[in-house]
Amino acid sequence: AEDNARQKILFNTMSTPRGRQYLLVLSDGTKVWLNASSSIRYPAAFSDTERKVEIMGEAYFEVSPMTNKEKDLKIPFIVKIVSADGRERGEVQVLGTHFNINSYEDETIVKATLLEGSVKIVKDKNSRMLLPGQQAQFDNHLSEDIRVSNNVDLDAVMAWKNGYFSFVNTDLAAIFRQISRWYDVDIEYKGEVPDRRFGGEVSRNTNVSEVLKILEKSKVYCTVEGKKIIVMP
Repeated sequence: AEDNARQKILFNTMSTPRGRQYLLVLSDGTKVWLNASSSIRYPAAFSDTERKVEIMGEAYFEVSPMTNKEKDLKIPFIVKIVSADGRERGEVQVLGTHFNINSYEDETIVKATLLEGSVKIVKDKNSRMLLPGQQAQFDNHLSEDIRVSNNVDLDAVMAWKNGYFSFVNTDLAAIFRQISRWYDVDIEYKGEVPDRRFGGEVSRNTNVSEVLKILEKSKVYCTVEGKKIIVMP
């Protein structure tokens, strides 16, 4: 519990291990889907002035509208994107909307994608408003710049929530980062990472050995030792 000027607010943390995802319903009715190896910190009950949560990793939000009846004001919903050491990396400000945030620390870019409604992306002193179908991208650590893309493949963004991997001209290292998180394995490269790109969809129910067979068709060869996948040169 942490002290607030007027009341004590109890915070909860929900974390997913590698290989699992989870649906959480917050006190205001907002639904949060957590991808593998992700976490959210949230108050047991929201105040009547703002709703604020913190996330690491990847999460999809369906935010419920909430109104302060006394003041007849919509209560904003704020998602702070934080790193494992507690450093703030950006935030998303919402009134009522559907959006996805991918902020894994082993990815170089944070991506916030809006499906419905409107959100404001804040990175240090910069901010951008998003329209449905747009994606904001910003550097994990350095620049304050926020880039906005219009031609976003929303099915690919939401593939994880819907039970599959979606690769669109995806490089091999990025694919193996997803494999590591979902199948709870470590990846080791013997030599340089092969310079290959892939497209297609694979169910997340597929056994990891079947996924590796698909990669073998493109001459990417791996051996498995316990919970480690070794990518051969």
